[in-house]
Amino acid sequence: MDENKKCDKYEALYVFNGEDALYKHIKECPDCQNEHDKYMKISALLKEAAPLYFKKKKEQKVSSVKKIACCMLLIFGLTGAFLGFNIYNDNLYQNAWNDESYISSIGLPTDEYGLLDF
Repeated sequence: MDENKKCDKYEALYVFNGEDALYKHIKECPDCQNEHDKYMKISALLKEAAPLYFKKKKEQKVSSVKKIACCMLLIFGLTGAFLGFNIYNDNLYQNAWNDESYISSIGLPTDEYGLLDF
């Protein structure tokens, strides 16, 4: 092999030939040996980082569930408060309209709405 040229057979041997042909070539070629060592280091790092990645992913999932639960609680709480406030006000208005008007209570003539009638 020419000294200025780098071997580029590693990927082709890995994809198209079996492991035996790849390892045989790695023993003979220092360029492919260096590339193989680099990939093995990356693989080891990935295997080491995988549990941390999945732990973080699980924590994010739990965090997302907590956020959704808080939002739902807030929505239901505000809806309940709003409905309760409206029911309270409706009862106040019904009581105000059901009671005798002030004008009729002092003896002045009123119409069916409780307003002064001339």
